[in-house]
Amino acid sequence: MNPLQSHRGLTLAGLAVLGFILIWTGYRFTERFYVTSEIDALARRAAPYLTSLISVLERYQNLPPILAENTEIILAASGAPSPGINKRLASFAKTTRAGAVYLMDHTGLTIAASNWDSPKTFLGQNYRFRPYFKDALAGRPGEFFAIGATTGEPGYFVSSPVRNAGGKIIGVIAVKVDLRALEEDWQSPEGRIFIANADGVIILSGEPSWRYRTLGKLNASTRAAITARRQFGNEKLEPLWVERDGAILKINNARYVEHKVDIGRLGWVLHFLSPYERVQERSRLVIAGIAVALLLLLAFILFRHSERIRSLLISSQKERDILNKLNQDLAREVEERNQAEKRLKRAQKELRQSSKLAALGQLAASVNHELGQPLAAMKTYIAGGLLPPTDANLSGGGAEVANLLGQLDRLVDRMSETTRQLRFFARRGGEAFDDVDVADIVAGALETMGPAIEAEGVSLTCKNENTRVMIRGGRMRLEQVLVNLIRNALDAMRESREKKLCIKLIAGADAVRILVRDSGEGLNTAHESQIFEPFVTTKASGEGLGLGLAISASIVKEHGGKLNARNLKSGGAEFTLELPIEDVPRHEHD
Repeated sequence: MNPLQSHRGLTLAGLAVLGFILIWTGYRFTERFYVTSEIDALARRAAPYLTSLISVLERYQNLPPILAENTEIILAASGAPSPGINKRLASFAKTTRAGAVYLMDHTGLTIAASNWDSPKTFLGQNYRFRPYFKDALAGRPGEFFAIGATTGEPGYFVSSPVRNAGGKIIGVIAVKVDLRALEEDWQSPEGRIFIANADGVIILSGEPSWRYRTLGKLNASTRAAITARRQFGNEKLEPLWVERDGAILKINNARYVEHKVDIGRLGWVLHFLSPYERVQERSRLVIAGIAVALLLLLAFILFRHSERIRSLLISSQKERDILNKLNQDLAREVEERNQAEKRLKRAQKELRQSSKLAALGQLAASVNHELGQPLAAMKTYIAGGLLPPTDANLSGGGAEVANLLGQLDRLVDRMSETTRQLRFFARRGGEAFDDVDVADIVAGALETMGPAIEAEGVSLTCKNENTRVMIRGGRMRLEQVLVNLIRNALDAMRESREKKLCIKLIAGADAVRILVRDSGEGLNTAHESQIFEPFVTTKASGEGLGLGLAISASIVKEHGGKLNARNLKSGGAEFTLELPIEDVPRHEHD
């Protein structure tokens, strides 16, 4: 098989898989759409059935309160002789089409009933266990659905308290309504209708085999309550085989689309079920149309694909030639780029060398400036000292020579200070990094600067909290940085009335900081942003080259740290030396 045929086979397989995915996805989407549409249709179809049921329930809700106001019923409930009360109740039942109307005293004993002449009369029966009797005896309207304990026939029971002239409850009037006539209207090809109570027991159903079955397994406490109320007689209340997937219900291997409506009484819920086949039929019809459209699209794609392959075969040779030319151009551009990079590296190297020479020139100019004035002065003093003595100065020659030597000594000190800075910071590099205790760095710097601190009369405070922190670095170079910071602090406090120097060691999780605070004149705001640049100094000529902080910052940077400075609100300045901690264990003093 040639590559084109292989490619064509892969394309067809990919299109087939894509078509299958589209059909399946379309079917699922269409199915959900028609399920939603069917639920909306069920809501409309269920409305008349719901209205009919609520109408019946509300009509009989008003009957017991009206009967409770009847004088004969009140007299009969109070125990007065009422020979015609049974016939009177039978008349009420016939007029209202109720299944039965009966009167109970305060103990639940039936003292009058519309079915007094029936073999299964309520007369003489005690119904104090029924919830509707308990509710009415408590002064509330009662309602309840149950299978009759006497007749064995289901019914909807409503009740109302009977009160005497003083308002005392002396009995309960109840009405039983047979709702099974509604079930006859529920035998509809549009779907299945049933009503379940709050316990999930189906009490009314257009499908007789579902009546008194449960939508789920009843727990022991619910069964015990139903038994105590004698609500469903000897019915076993076995669960229907129900599986639920959202709005799709499966009962006894038949699938339905379900719509539920809360009736608002006794926790009743009306369930309207439509056969799922309707959804499937409409979904399959839509999917068939989609499949035909996909097949036509596939045929068109295959035709276009064949035409494209033919065009590609014709133009492949031209494209190959163009590609070869592009490869040659690319190779030439790569070579030119390599040459340009080499030239760039040479230029960068020359630029760095030029920068070094420029810095060296600045250094030479500064040293020449700093040493030139003392040397000229020394030459003048020496020339004066070589003049022949006169009579005038013979008597005071000793004092004048001493004064001259003192001036020369001060000039030598000035030159020594300049060269000392150069020697001090010339020892850069060459020291290997090792595990260093930061507390030892502070101690070494204080040992070096101790005499100067004491000579200046500076009050020293050192706060290291007895913490030892190990870092990787060059001890001598870091001591040089700290010595320079301390010397700058002493210089800044030279004219201060109160001289305080504080060195604080703070250990963090990732870094350690050394704070050097002084009570001097603080940083000059004009040079604050340039303080770490070379040859920037606020000292008088001859007192410094402006290299100390620049080289200190460079040493700290080589250690991966930072050197910062700021003015303090209380006066003076604070320099912060921050160094990273690189997984070196930390120890406390023993």
